Amino acid sequence: MRFGLEMPMKDWLWVAVQVALFGLYGALLLGTAAGEWGAWRWLGLPLMLAGLGCLLPALWAHGRKLTPLPEPRRELGLLRTGIYAVIRHPLYTGVMALAFGLAFWFQKAGALGGAMLLTLFFNLKAREEERRLRRLYPEYADYQRQTGRFLPCWRKKAV
Repeated sequence: MRFGLEMPMKDWLWVAVQVALFGLYGALLLGTAAGEWGAWRWLGLPLMLAGLGCLLPALWAHGRKLTPLPEPRRELGLLRTGIYAVIRHPLYTGVMALAFGLAFWFQKAGALGGAMLLTLFFNLKAREEERRLRRLYPEYADYQRQTGRFLPCWRKKAV
């Protein structure tokens, strides 16, 4: 299956909303005044590092097959190794952690609100993707029980 303009309009709506939220977040991060958060600012550093720690291996795993659409890529298969062994959506986790980390680091309350909107959006998008993944891969339900959606989970595999 090719990913292009032949995808349903509702799939492209997910992408449009995501792009709009990234734009809003960027405007809030760059275009609003910074506060004085004191030591809270330093919470941004580990969040940014954690975000990169999730995002980079997930991007590597997807390679050139990465798509912003919620429809799974059959040719990619069901990723269950590396970071995907403990987190089902490490790309989203990485983006969310980076968004919160940058908001804290630059002390931008508006960007913190934007990060919350991104978190809400990625939760909804992940649910839609998981519905489709369960349809495409019958073993996905077991994978869901063994891993965390956004945070690591090391549950024992059923024997």
